[in-house]
Order: sequence, then structure tokens, then C-alpha cells
Amino acid sequence: MLFSRTVARKRIAAGKRPTRRAAWLLVLADAVIVGLVLAALWMPAVTVTYVMHMSLIWTILFLMVVIYLPAQIVLIISSLWAAKSRFEEDDK
Repeated sequence: MLFSRTVARKRIAAGKRPTRRAAWLLVLADAVIVGLVLAALWMPAVTVTYVMHMSLIWTILFLMVVIYLPAQIVLIISSLWAAKSRFEEDDK
């Protein structure tokens, strides 16, 4: 979503169709960036669950909201933009 959206919008506006590798490497770059950010957030998030004495279900829900959902949102949107940048309309 970070790089793939920006580059895909520029490619679509310019009328360029990237190769499969060029489109999906941006999604990989987004995944690496999100992975690094979430790795940095992992210990503070786990520390919060320990300090708050959360039960198992609340710990799972909290970590899903803080770690899993943001990663999924970014990867899904990045994938959509990668596919959108490779799409060609038929002039029929």
C-alpha cells in the first residue's frame, strides 16, 4: 500500500503496463516494510498484555487488532493496486 499504490497510480496515469515482476516486487517491498514496523511493535504490544493482565481471549483479540489486521489490510490493498496496474481493458 505504501509503495505499490503510489507507483501503480503513476503507471496507470502514464498508461504504462508493468511486468509481473515489477508490479509484485512493490508488494514484496510493502510486506517487508510492514513486517519491520510490526516487529518493532510486537514487544510493546505483548508488554501491554502482560501489564494489563489480559485473559487469553482478550490477548488474542488485542494482538489481532494491533498486529494481524494492519498487516492484512496493507497486503490486500497492495495486491489490489499491483493487479490494477497490470490490468488492460479490451477496446471492444
